[in-house]
Amino acid sequence: MLKQAADRTPADPRDLAELGPAEVTAADPSLIEKVEFYADDKLIFIDTEAPYQCLFDFGTEPHSWVLRAVATHREGVTVTDTVILRRVVLNYAVNVNRVIVYTTARQKGGDHAVVSDLKKEDLVLEEDGTKQTILDFYIEQRPVSLAMILDSSTSMQPSMKTVHAAASRFVDTLGAEDKALVIDFDEKVYLLQDLTSNKDLLRQAITSTNAFGNTALYDALYASYRKLHGIEGRKAIILLTDGEDTASKFSFRRVLDQAKISENIIYSIGLGTSVMDLELRRILKTLAEETGGRAYFPDKVEDLEGVYGEIARELKNQYYITYQPTNENWDGRWRKLRLQATGRDLDLRTRSGYYAVRRRPS
Repeated sequence: MLKQAADRTPADPRDLAELGPAEVTAADPSLIEKVEFYADDKLIFIDTEAPYQCLFDFGTEPHSWVLRAVATHREGVTVTDTVILRRVVLNYAVNVNRVIVYTTARQKGGDHAVVSDLKKEDLVLEEDGTKQTILDFYIEQRPVSLAMILDSSTSMQPSMKTVHAAASRFVDTLGAEDKALVIDFDEKVYLLQDLTSNKDLLRQAITSTNAFGNTALYDALYASYRKLHGIEGRKAIILLTDGEDTASKFSFRRVLDQAKISENIIYSIGLGTSVMDLELRRILKTLAEETGGRAYFPDKVEDLEGVYGEIARELKNQYYITYQPTNENWDGRWRKLRLQATGRDLDLRTRSGYYAVRRRPS
């Protein structure tokens, strides 16, 4: 039975609202073929993977929408549920259309040192090739929310003791107001510690992991997105793995698209990967580069402490940038970002772009 088709009424009819997740109850959920979303009898989205959800632009005019979700069983049976959203008339609205960008800078060559003395005049920011005016620019001092994801599949068994030590030392670098959660995965995904600033609890969760089973890498990433969803401010994911995904229900494309929407910065660590592990390296580099993070490929488990140290330095030297896009057409399309330094040879990392969705009014 389809229990829910829309989980909220938009407070602003111009808001791009999330429809779902639509909750489908079945004796065997794997037999659900798809869920179709309709707005006023017009098909707007088809989702084939749980959680079933989509985004929909309600436009600029007040309107009472009839939203319908149709779940289809592989044997052809369908179940429908409908929600009617009330018409909302606003007397005023405040546009919130600044884009937030986080970036880190390192020197090219040499020791690749972190750069913490940039000024906004040192940077050129472009959106779809058009130069933008940087408004806010400073080193971000506010707390960060982290998801630490640890691979505990069978192949990690020889490395677990060193992994525990390196990840625990990383916890020691967190600020008093920073928070983290710990997710462990083999062929299943386990939340060992929910978001907390208690370092003792985080270390206990990290050192409790044991290696066993296959590798559900993408499912672990998706679980971290859901745990960080709705949290304001900086959000980062630190992913440690030594092998390709072999057991996930979610696909790489699904977790990459969701990473772009959720604006998480991903730092990926491919432990002991060689030049022969081309696909795994490509996946980890793509996740990092698309979100403004970095990918690391330490040869030996003994190098892990240094890698975690590098990530800690980046998190403490991230620049907070905002700008108001010159393109005011909030059409939901992907806009490509490019950030360059003027007069300095720097390696700048920031997210590759964003979807042009109007932020909800304050």
